[in-house]
Amino acid sequence: MANTREIILFTDCMMANSNGDMINDNRPRQDERTGKLEMSDVRIKRYYRDEADNRGFKIFVKPRVNEKGAVLDCKGTAKKIIADEKVKKEDLRSKLIEDYNDVKLFGAVVTDPTFHITGPLQIMWSKSIHEAEVKFAQGTSVFASNQGKKQGTTWSKYYTPYALFKTYMVYNDMTAKRQDISITEEEIEEFKDILISGIKNYKSTSKNQMPRLLIEVVYSKNYIDGELDYITVNKEKEDLSIRNIDEFIFDLAPLAKYYIAKKDIIEKVNIYRHPKVKLQNVIEDFCMKDI
Repeated sequence: MANTREIILFTDCMMANSNGDMINDNRPRQDERTGKLEMSDVRIKRYYRDEADNRGFKIFVKPRVNEKGAVLDCKGTAKKIIADEKVKKEDLRSKLIEDYNDVKLFGAVVTDPTFHITGPLQIMWSKSIHEAEVKFAQGTSVFASNQGKKQGTTWSKYYTPYALFKTYMVYNDMTAKRQDISITEEEIEEFKDILISGIKNYKSTSKNQMPRLLIEVVYSKNYIDGELDYITVNKEKEDLSIRNIDEFIFDLAPLAKYYIAKKDIIEKVNIYRHPKVKLQNVIEDFCMKDI
């Protein structure tokens, strides 16, 4: 069984829409009080799910269609899995936990049959560590909306020039045990690899993010700090002038202090770093790896 751990992930978004709000004209989600951008846990999980699906893993929460081409809801998805995999209705919960990676990690709510799985790996909402600008752009496409039109259709989109996001995650081994979910250390390593690759690989004109720094604190017992807020990020420019990751310096002195204070219950600290990230106060006990 994998040990309890906490993860802090820093990703940045460049000339793209980090997470559009559909009820606000698809503008990037933003805290109106602070000007900081926000990104839902669903968006982060989507990076993982898309990449895992591409690699051939079974994923429960993904688009599926019926024989008429209509997109299935949760109930329809469960029904399709029961039929396709010849599973008894009462055995669906065990089947999802055993075979479907996203359910095993994140949990699921299924309406028919009715059950709820609390995932041992929880991902919180992300927020940019600085105020970020939201811009609006319009243009004309090559293709017209209808035959005979004299010009192409007009497109419009919202985007941010730059934003650096911080995401907190926690894996709780006690939650896994209570749910009869068995997750190995190898599967946690696989999760990190899939998530990092998914963020890198999901590129479009609306999504353009890069994983920059992932810090993982692995505990030798069931212990959770609750926020792991021990990385000081110093900015070299004013918030709205920031345009690149190399305009930040990540100071790990608070993390080193936390590690020393909790050394009796911390098994290891893993740091996955993009080459462009500037780090300060990295101690020898930290295990450094490349993104």
